[in-house]
Amino acid sequence: MNTEGMGTRGGKARGGRREAAETTWSHPLNPEAGMTPMPSDPREVEAALRAGRISLRLTPYYGFRYGERGVRFTRSDSAFLATLPEHDEATIKRQVEWLAGVLSNRGMPSVLLEQHLRVLARELTRAVPEKRDFHRALFVAAGGLRERRTTHMPESAGRPIGEAFPAAAGLPNTRLARGTGHLLVAAVADERAGIPNAVPSIETFFLDGATFPPRFLEAARRTIERARGA
Repeated sequence: MNTEGMGTRGGKARGGRREAAETTWSHPLNPEAGMTPMPSDPREVEAALRAGRISLRLTPYYGFRYGERGVRFTRSDSAFLATLPEHDEATIKRQVEWLAGVLSNRGMPSVLLEQHLRVLARELTRAVPEKRDFHRALFVAAGGLRERRTTHMPESAGRPIGEAFPAAAGLPNTRLARGTGHLLVAAVADERAGIPNAVPSIETFFLDGATFPPRFLEAARRTIERARGA
């Protein structure tokens, strides 16, 4: 994940004590994250970091595309998400949908945030079981993203398109290859949900002729076309 100071909701406040604090405070998990909030409980911080590592392993795309900078923002973003259960349901929903849009416009379809919220909720519950009821809010938020995604791209329509990608690209039918197809389909679902740069931002990577061979490029283009037509 890579949101560049997402806790400020798209920009830094100017003037007064907050601006002064921003000039002297460095985020302990990611110096580039600005004033992004994080939990005060060290157990929750460690759980958030652990969840980030799990998500990075589950989705190698993060590393391929965003490298070490992506790792740093995964740490700070995951810690920010761990603070959301402190808020009411409407605030959590608003923050998650805002973040989903930011990430998708940068090449990370919201299905990835959906996945991470579930991983994070499980890790937080294990680390701080007395707050189980609070952490359930993250499962609810993940469910909201899934509902939006499947409303715009039902599983019955999108899944076969994603599953067909490896054969079309001339790749073994591995989880990684299928995952690429599903990411492309998920980007189209985000586009239908009103995220304007969802597809172009992922095309920038997967339609790069300097990185992938012609058959892969054609399969990626065709996957997007089929998803848009589904």
